[in-house]
Amino acid sequence: MMRYLYKRTPFLLCGVLCVLTTFSQNARVVFKSNPVFKRFPAELLKETRYDMILPERMLSGDSLVFELEVADPEGEYYRLYDWGGLNLFVKPGNKILVDYNSRERWKTRFEGDLSAENAWLNQSCFLSGTMLYPAGFTDTLTYQDFRRQVFANVDSLKRTMKKASASKTFIAASRIRLDFLALGSLMNYYQTIAYRKKNELMPANFEVWHESFKGMFLKDFLKDARRICRRYDENDVLGYRQVTQTLSGIVYLAGTDFVERMGYHLFNDEYALVQLLNDPTRLYSQELLELPAQVSDSVVLRVVNELISEKRNLLTGADVMDFEFRDTSGNVHKLSDYKGEPLYIDVWATWCNPCKALAPAFHELAVKFQGKNIRFISISIDKWATPWLRYLREKDVAKNVLEMHTGDKAFRKKYLISGIPRFILIDKDFKIRAAFAPTPTMDGIETLLEQVANE
Repeated sequence: MMRYLYKRTPFLLCGVLCVLTTFSQNARVVFKSNPVFKRFPAELLKETRYDMILPERMLSGDSLVFELEVADPEGEYYRLYDWGGLNLFVKPGNKILVDYNSRERWKTRFEGDLSAENAWLNQSCFLSGTMLYPAGFTDTLTYQDFRRQVFANVDSLKRTMKKASASKTFIAASRIRLDFLALGSLMNYYQTIAYRKKNELMPANFEVWHESFKGMFLKDFLKDARRICRRYDENDVLGYRQVTQTLSGIVYLAGTDFVERMGYHLFNDEYALVQLLNDPTRLYSQELLELPAQVSDSVVLRVVNELISEKRNLLTGADVMDFEFRDTSGNVHKLSDYKGEPLYIDVWATWCNPCKALAPAFHELAVKFQGKNIRFISISIDKWATPWLRYLREKDVAKNVLEMHTGDKAFRKKYLISGIPRFILIDKDFKIRAAFAPTPTMDGIETLLEQVANE
């Protein structure tokens, strides 16, 4: 998924509280002051299927004090958004103080209610997503030996887990996480060995080796996967993001018929949506509009309809939303001024190093396509024009690239510019061809531009 532009507002230990809907009683979580929180907003997401499908969905509020609404008296799980990776288990009426360690998250300290549960929950095995690190692999470590080590660790953690909490919810959820983390570690073994061999062997030899290796791995691995999946109800499995990510990996290796044989009927809809979310080309195509008729899961259907509402104006074939920009002389231009010729647009800013790294390739393409029926437009979204103008004076730019600037937040909002660099392709009929167009360095970009120019 894309990175997000974060608010740069200072954080206070009192103030805005995160609220979704009204439940029985709140739990209060306070993060001690930390330099990380001065750069990024701290967000806590409830671990539900909804947030698993749309991990970028953020709760409102930027405070370091959270009022978390907890409906289940046995407790619920929250997760620190994105970069934090911290797990939290809370019950109604809890008060928890978190001394967050941004460098070694498993060394984060907890005080107050449920401190033992949360310390156990945030061991390195949970935050890293694996039970053993690939760095521990050796050429002599067989899959069976690795498997025995993984499940020995699982059994050990299950014993300590029972000592950490008497909550039935905590114990049941932790069992699911541990079992699926074990499966994730086994897949990690497969991926690591395959990666090493790919670097050692010629492509043709690797394909022969890999076909044999994958067959042998799946034969043993799927026995464990089937055994573990049969232990749990599908709704329980789908309740946790880490677990469903592992299940997605299994389906990717073994095919969707694996979950069907397990009786997991909801996951197929979810898996199809996750694949769509991971491919901007498909996500911003008419395929998104066709998806509601193909799914039966009410949770997935709700998310798809939200996506359609949010992205409808940027789908392939949608009419272009017009905006005004200013060139280096202060003259006003509109996108509609160039209706009748395709537009390849680079959205960037002077503070974005990846944007500046791609700029030479963008300008080289512009030179190659000079005189052809396609216009190259570079749009800076710097807050002020001064740094943009200063930057352009110091750089060589292609004469046929129209350099423009806008400080209009509405442009970023309407075009969902949540991360840059971002490239947009518009056809001669003033319709969206690609809201997330290939970058100038991607394979096939010249072919695509030739195609659009010649239509």
